[in-house]
Amino acid sequence: MKTLNREVDDLKTYWMFGTVLVLLLAGALLCAKAYGGLCFATVQTASPPAMLKKEISPDDKMPGKAMTPSLEQMVGQMLMLGFLGTTPEDKGVIEAKRLLDTGYIGGLILMGRNLQDKGQVKTLLTYFGKGRPPGLPGFFAIDQEGGKVQRLRGQHGFSDVPEAGTIGTDLTPAKAHEIYQSMAGELAAVGFNVNFGPVVDLNLVPRNPIIGMKGRSYGGTPSDVQRFAKSFVLAHRHHKILTSLKHFPGHGSSWTDSHEQFVDLSKSWQPQELAPYMGLVSQGLVDMVMVGHLYHPEFSDGAKLPASLSRKALVRLRNEIGFKGLVVTDDLGMGAIKKYFSFEETIIRAIHAGNDILLLVDPKLAHEKEIARLHQIIRNAIQEKKLSLEAIRLAYERVVDIKQRLELFMDVCQAIQHAHQKGVIHRDIKPS
Repeated sequence: MKTLNREVDDLKTYWMFGTVLVLLLAGALLCAKAYGGLCFATVQTASPPAMLKKEISPDDKMPGKAMTPSLEQMVGQMLMLGFLGTTPEDKGVIEAKRLLDTGYIGGLILMGRNLQDKGQVKTLLTYFGKGRPPGLPGFFAIDQEGGKVQRLRGQHGFSDVPEAGTIGTDLTPAKAHEIYQSMAGELAAVGFNVNFGPVVDLNLVPRNPIIGMKGRSYGGTPSDVQRFAKSFVLAHRHHKILTSLKHFPGHGSSWTDSHEQFVDLSKSWQPQELAPYMGLVSQGLVDMVMVGHLYHPEFSDGAKLPASLSRKALVRLRNEIGFKGLVVTDDLGMGAIKKYFSFEETIIRAIHAGNDILLLVDPKLAHEKEIARLHQIIRNAIQEKKLSLEAIRLAYERVVDIKQRLELFMDVCQAIQHAHQKGVIHRDIKPS
């Protein structure tokens, strides 16, 4: 009789846990088709974090909403910054944490200056992740492509990964997937949730100083680039890390480097450079797209404006290619921008173009005074009708949506892991 009662209790446990798990998985699977394997799910918008601002002004409110975020809260989710420091005791790290916790910024990118070894990186990202409001995890990003562009290397205790050129030439997509699985696993283990890769630029100019000569392209044909980029994306999704195709509309046909100067693609860009974006978007394999500081009249609002600052480019990305995810600028402190546009003009044009996330790597900006100045620039632009509140609201909603999907997926995985640890799943009922 005791054995029978134990079996009944076990069955009850199975049933209760199974019901909860099915509900969680059902929500997570709602978006499996849209996101090609990383099962995000839409949940109700959580209340944004409290801001340092005294109160929400009438100008911040949007009609038709019972509760709405402030302008600063919305803009904050659009900002991803670089910072100084390597430990929770460093002044630059403390300041970055405060900006993140108050909602003045929505994410951080780690550069070589922030990295020492696995233990240090994990401690740092754990510190940044503590105390985050439910539904709004911070984005913690890195450039980890492999080859010459990988911030975390063997010297830091991480695996060295071949460059894309070598992988595309010497390996199969299946083998590439194995390599990227290992790389993504290492990133996830220390706390990253965004990797700015893969590069989907076609290697059309082998002497290109920033793509071809650095081995950052998988090859010269859209099919090759797409196949290996898919391996990269799926490997990261397995570890719940978002990826970003780059550099739209294509940096592989350039003869100059946008890190240093103005890049004109007018005579070299080819329509086939859009093919990897079209193919991967159609398969639901694109979380983010990084827009390059690249000029071509078909992607420019005129006056030699690069794609990253041009609404025309993002309209094509949204409407022609059909991309509905997050659009992020390349670093707005690069030479192709900084040498030709003021900081104020850069911010206003980047938002007007339709970017969802502005990437600002310069650590000098990771201070409350500088961020407050940035917020004021945007507030003034709205008042002067240079920017619309609606555009900022849409960007905010896209960022919050994907953050909530990412957090829900993590919660489901944690629930399953917890069940395994407790022995609820795959536990045999002993015969009487």
